[in-house]
Amino acid sequence: MNGGVLALMIAGLVGFGVGAYLAATGDRTTGIALMAMGLMFQVLTLRQLKLAKSKDDDDAG
Repeated sequence: MNGGVLALMIAGLVGFGVGAYLAATGDRTTGIALMAMGLMFQVLTLRQLKLAKSKDDDDAG
């Protein structure tokens, strides 16, 4: 797992958390948009992890 995957993971978690907070306490539209972006980052993270796992399986001797 490299730094890019970690950055996507953290961005997803923080984005979703801030979006949930905003949606619950005030600006609903911005909160929902941030939650959607957080979920998108999480999907990208899972995609990168899946690609890294399949690459590692092929490289094994």
